Amino acid sequence: MKAFIPLLFFVLSFQSTGAQAPVVAKKQLQAARASHAIQIDGALTEAAWLAVSPGTDFITLEPVPGEPSSQKTEVKVIYDNTGIYVGAICWDTEPGDIKKELTQRDQFGNTDWFGAFIDSYQDGLNAVGFIVTPAGVQFDAKYSVFGEDTGWDAVWESAAAITPTGWIAEIKIPYAAIRFPKTDTQTWHINFGRQIQRLQQKSFWSPIDPKVDGFINQSGLLTGIQGIKSPFRLQATPFLAVYAEHYRDKNAQKVNSFGRSFNGGLDVKYGINDAFTLDMTLVPDFGEAQSDNQVLNLSPFEVRFDENRQFFTEGTELFNKGDLFYSRRIGGQPFYYSRPYQNLAPDERVVDNPQQAQLINATKISGRNKKGLGLGFFNATAARMHARIEDGDGGFREVETNPLTNYNVLVLDQNLKNNSYFTLIHTTVLRSGEAYDANSSGLVFDLRPKGNKFSFRGSGKLSQKYEPGNTDLGHSYSLGVGKISGTLNYELTYNVESDTYDPNDLGFLFNNNERSLAAEVNYQIVKPFWKFNRANFGFNGVYNRLYQPGVFTGLEMESWVWGQLKNFWEANAWVFAEPAGTNDYFEPREPGRFYKAPAIYGTGFWVGTDERKRLHVTLNGNFNKSDEEGRWRWALNFGPRYRVNDRLNFQFRVFSNNSFNNVGFANTYAHSVENPQTGLLEEVSDIIFGYRDVINVENTFNINYTFNAAMALSFRMRHNWTKVGYRGFHVLEESGALGPTDYTGNHDTNFNAFNIDMVYRWRFAPGSDLYLVWKNAILDAENRSGVDYFDNLDGLFDQPQSNSLSLKVIYFLDYASMMKKTAKG
Repeated sequence: MKAFIPLLFFVLSFQSTGAQAPVVAKKQLQAARASHAIQIDGALTEAAWLAVSPGTDFITLEPVPGEPSSQKTEVKVIYDNTGIYVGAICWDTEPGDIKKELTQRDQFGNTDWFGAFIDSYQDGLNAVGFIVTPAGVQFDAKYSVFGEDTGWDAVWESAAAITPTGWIAEIKIPYAAIRFPKTDTQTWHINFGRQIQRLQQKSFWSPIDPKVDGFINQSGLLTGIQGIKSPFRLQATPFLAVYAEHYRDKNAQKVNSFGRSFNGGLDVKYGINDAFTLDMTLVPDFGEAQSDNQVLNLSPFEVRFDENRQFFTEGTELFNKGDLFYSRRIGGQPFYYSRPYQNLAPDERVVDNPQQAQLINATKISGRNKKGLGLGFFNATAARMHARIEDGDGGFREVETNPLTNYNVLVLDQNLKNNSYFTLIHTTVLRSGEAYDANSSGLVFDLRPKGNKFSFRGSGKLSQKYEPGNTDLGHSYSLGVGKISGTLNYELTYNVESDTYDPNDLGFLFNNNERSLAAEVNYQIVKPFWKFNRANFGFNGVYNRLYQPGVFTGLEMESWVWGQLKNFWEANAWVFAEPAGTNDYFEPREPGRFYKAPAIYGTGFWVGTDERKRLHVTLNGNFNKSDEEGRWRWALNFGPRYRVNDRLNFQFRVFSNNSFNNVGFANTYAHSVENPQTGLLEEVSDIIFGYRDVINVENTFNINYTFNAAMALSFRMRHNWTKVGYRGFHVLEESGALGPTDYTGNHDTNFNAFNIDMVYRWRFAPGSDLYLVWKNAILDAENRSGVDYFDNLDGLFDQPQSNSLSLKVIYFLDYASMMKKTAKG
């Protein structure tokens, strides 16, 4: 019953009005209107800057929270009819030691920084941040319940200058870059932050208490802004991309082909009103996006890849609520990708089968009004795709691999008092022809009483496919209650996913058909003690059952400790266990069948050295062993980074993950056996499991050279090698145990995924970029064994590989700026 005490407290104390805790007067800063033009030069010499009163008294968050910053900071805000200006004087008693490593936009290196964080609708949940470093590098992000979204990019101006007494940051944020209520007098939540890198000291104008959940809700107030209007927001970004491509296969087909192509398109951003914005991309091109980290997947579940395409990472925080939107579905693998390989004639071969569906266009509308209602609408269309099959006489035929497909997402998100919210989501996938359609709907909520110490959260979701013979609804729901602020926090969560719940036409779910009860306790120490700056201890446990049939599947337990030492090294250690073993209903790949796995016990660690040093090293590893003799696993990850100077750095990572006597699905074995009662042969289908050794080595090497704040060159090389060697095969019995079999198939595998991404980026004008990109890719899986790592490297570049060299130019056009220049002319 103790676990439900927070819920009782919540029911008694949640009110429709009231401020967030702790109830203290918010700091205020008054902005002043500038009567003359402001030059963004990092000097702050105009009369408007000299006349306005500054905000001072920054308070530290790290390494020791709640203390006055060791260096004085003054921040001022002025505005005019075009934008808001933030000027900061960052005093420093040791200006020669100011850290100022150059990096690409939206990346932090070994550097100081200053930033402004604006919540113009005062909801305490959503904000935008504008950060600049002493080297002039810009960083901007959106902040929401999902944390920091660095994929959001705005067009704004900044300048920085190092002085004999510290450094100065000057920022202009055009009104076109932010949203604000349509009122004559504006009052915004605002905060300012400063990082002094050599001291690892982070401080804020409005103090941030690490024991209070949330960042934006602890902002101060910006007053004094009057008579501003959101401009007519129409921005276009046309682009042109040209490609030269080469594919080589030294093996049986002896292919050595060259190709070229070009692509042009347009991105449009239109301000519907002061709160809502339409974004559209027509015939998009994502050639500069980083290559996927391909792996050999031996599991029964799909591999989830990161989203690297800017249109789908920028401003998508509304769509991500509820886990019903996984943007990689759009323009992903064609729906019937495997169809061309079925029923091939003996003299036929597949000569072209695109791995990704062509995206025709994508549109999103998003924003939030002054009453706290957020609206998100997303629509995208993927083209019909075909594979080409060649016969022995040189003739060709085509097979459709992807129907014309339309994707839709609609989100309504209402902010409530005390950092609470309620969200409705609906997704639809419509396909032409015989392919099925699908939709999913959900609601997500997080309700907090006055004080922001407790949270009652939950969700409910439905999914449905529309295909012949299958229109069953699937459902999922979860409820959680917990204490979220303070030194001791805890949470209890119950989650259900039915066996027919499947949101994966546009969402992502590893597996359905489960019930789980999870509990977590976490204790944090935020003040320095002994040899530590701060520390964290915790425990969690998860009890799992199937939804249908309702049987026990496993119990997971983990305990951990993390700490930052006073020399700014960080360390983490943990232990985990599945003491009752697991009944795995997914690995057999057949409904109703399960594998009874033994208990597992393990431990792990992570260590990171002081990131301010030229040489920064991370090292982590883990080890686990099962109750079954000879069955164990170890992994080690070593990642040094060396900073040559403020422009050049090298990063290397080697990761080795090795399992011995790993047990998993190998094949389904159809064969004949004699019926002992009738003496007749009968066809049976056995599920074959194998004992196997899985050896995985991954190397990643990065070089980054930054010419200046607008120009950089990056090189990334990744090689993932996995060797799978089977020791023997067994039949999966109805009891979940493994029994003898005469199966002798060969499933040994030697897998290679090799990529090079080399990108030169030049931001030659605000919002305008030039990309020169070289990509090399090798992806190959061979049915062979007995190969060690270095033997494999000898033959790596004899495998089929592709090379691509592309040049892409993006140019930013802003209607308001063009009209202003025309008027002056």
